[in-house]
Amino acid sequence: MPYPESPFGDDFDERILVQRVDDDETNVNEIQIGEITKWLCEAPKITSFRVNTLKADVGEIHRYIEAYIADAGQNLHVEKHPSCEDAIIVHHTVSNQILKKYNKEIIIDAVCGAAVLRGAHIYAPGVIGMMTNIQVGDNVSIYVDFEKNKCKKGFLKLYEGKKIFIGNGEVILGRHQLFCEAPQTGIAVKMIETISNCPPLLGDNFLPPGVALLQNLPSIVCIHVLAPGSNDVILDMCASPGNKTTHIAALLQNQGKLIAIDKTPSKVRQLKQRCELFGANVEVLQADSTKLIKENRFSSEFFDKILLDAPCSALGKRPQLINTTSRKILRSYVPLQRKLFETAVQLLKTNGILVYSTCTITLAENEGIVAWALRNFNLELMEATPILAGPGWEGTQLTNEQLKKVQRFGPQQSIDSVGFFIAKFVKVK
Repeated sequence: MPYPESPFGDDFDERILVQRVDDDETNVNEIQIGEITKWLCEAPKITSFRVNTLKADVGEIHRYIEAYIADAGQNLHVEKHPSCEDAIIVHHTVSNQILKKYNKEIIIDAVCGAAVLRGAHIYAPGVIGMMTNIQVGDNVSIYVDFEKNKCKKGFLKLYEGKKIFIGNGEVILGRHQLFCEAPQTGIAVKMIETISNCPPLLGDNFLPPGVALLQNLPSIVCIHVLAPGSNDVILDMCASPGNKTTHIAALLQNQGKLIAIDKTPSKVRQLKQRCELFGANVEVLQADSTKLIKENRFSSEFFDKILLDAPCSALGKRPQLINTTSRKILRSYVPLQRKLFETAVQLLKTNGILVYSTCTITLAENEGIVAWALRNFNLELMEATPILAGPGWEGTQLTNEQLKKVQRFGPQQSIDSVGFFIAKFVKVK
């Protein structure tokens, strides 16, 4: 197997992924835990771009990506998405071809390995070790250290620990450049091929800044579900790094009023930089979104539409080669999500639209929040169109009709992207 069966350690009870917060009696027989965890370890079979329509034409970017992939010798299908007109999809189904393995090896960490399988080259900080006989320009095989911190930095010989082969590359920076007193930065290994068959689409100034960005398809869908209108006053409650914020601005064509909030100063700076780069007209505020009413930042019923892309356990990210999430950490997100949701409802106008989304797969953070919200607020669930994913999971008080209105991106679906969840509400009297 090129991928592990599960990213979680032996002491992690994977049933918590499909358990509610209020009890542990959810019936999990219909949900195949093993299938879910195996799917999390695998790289998605598509790469998606969102074109910034404030600065670029979708057709031109489509042709640019097609030409880039063709010049690289990749025979991959590139298409404009039929439901999300600003999305471009690169399909890279895993090849049955067995990749050659070189006798010169480089070990990288799991985070770097996941990025490589999504189309990144290897940057210097991700390299753990390089054999002494490796020179700049050599072709090498790339392995991920699967026993966290077992491979010591700058190892000299063949690493005999547990490792996963993920592809081959060409060395750009040698040992003396990586492990000296003042190590160099930048690309250390330029990837040639990977087991995910994803072309290297990151680095080397692949796209001009500000015209498009790599963005997971569910995140793109999420903003189309929000459906910003030119006369709307819109709030993005947890906005950094600004990918969804700039998408809202693009769909608004910089009309209406868009306010984006984040709590951390460094994230606010990042958010402002992203908005400036993308030419997005956004009012950026540093604030705690759970206290917007309490601190009189805005009056009640101020916004026509609100995006609550909530902080979450992020278990939908793929591929996950190693995950050290604990039960305690998983339990910690729901209280915060509920506080944010309560504030969002107060800020939303009657007949206004609230879109709730996460990049995780747990029942408690997704369908559990929806069921809780419908019990506690004057909200109705709307169909989260355009629907590209499957229905929600059973295990809460949501009816079958309600489960069909939400979107859950996961295994056994036509779109093999990351794990993601979207629900759309309207505030009623």
